[in-house]
Amino acid sequence: MPYVIAGLVLVGAVALLNLVLLMVILRRWQELEVVRRRDDFAAQGPQPGDGLPDFTATALSGRTLNQDDFRSGELLLGVFSQDCPSCTDSLPDFADRADRARAAGGRVLALVIGAEAGDSSLTAQLVGPADEVVPEPEASPLFRALRVPAFPTILSYQDGVVAAPAAGREPVSAAS
Repeated sequence: MPYVIAGLVLVGAVALLNLVLLMVILRRWQELEVVRRRDDFAAQGPQPGDGLPDFTATALSGRTLNQDDFRSGELLLGVFSQDCPSCTDSLPDFADRADRARAAGGRVLALVIGAEAGDSSLTAQLVGPADEVVPEPEASPLFRALRVPAFPTILSYQDGVVAAPAAGREPVSAAS
């Protein structure tokens, strides 16, 4: 009888150790998957050297904007989704970058994607940091032309060419 009890204790200890090791491996796998996904997002979107796509859009101010308005000088372009928590969290960082871009003589454009983007609180919060805010539905030609893979996406253009893509916070897929 003592051998049976010792055997059961040994089997239980091995099973418990196996469970702990499995949990450690799964956690590490999950961490690596997050990093891989983030790298995939960056590779899918606009890359340094890509030009500003042709577009025409109407800003909240009523002004009609097109790519020619931004072909010279520095442009900070933020692309946000009206229902993205990461987008709201990234507003202070975007505002800081917008201030630096304006101080260097650049312009700031914010694009808010969503069916009711014009009435969203995110759009209202972007009115101050951005020179122009453009609410667009997800099916808009501008959104498709930018090839934005995740929200928020912040791009820095110099003379109409992507100088540096920047991901601020944990990206949220922009798949439509």
